[in-house]
Amino acid sequence: MNTPGQRIRARRKELKLTQRALAKLIKVSHVTVSQWETDDSEAGGKNLFALSEALQCSPTWILYGDEDKFPGDALPTPRELDERETELVRLFSALPESEKEKHLADLRERVDGFNRLFEELLRARKDSK
Repeated sequence: MNTPGQRIRARRKELKLTQRALAKLIKVSHVTVSQWETDDSEAGGKNLFALSEALQCSPTWILYGDEDKFPGDALPTPRELDERETELVRLFSALPESEKEKHLADLRERVDGFNRLFEELLRARKDSK
């Protein structure tokens, strides 16, 4: 598996997903998934993170095939929340609606910041090759 498209296709099949099912999970069209798999376009930003989550692997494995980032066995879905996630849901549920929106906005902003940073790091890595 030398290209991102080959890795996406192989992992999708390993997880027994159709292109349409994968597309639905990450909220893109099945044509987009097909283009990724044929290397006609490349997943980036939010799509890359959604794709890596759906395929249960790292974004760097998708893009570069890093051996140390090779995806493990498929996780059973749905999974139970761990202790921290349960606490987060419990605490969030206890907040008034106005506070919930503020915290969600803050979390979205933080995730977007991490996504931008990750994209910059990937571009730098790609440029250095």
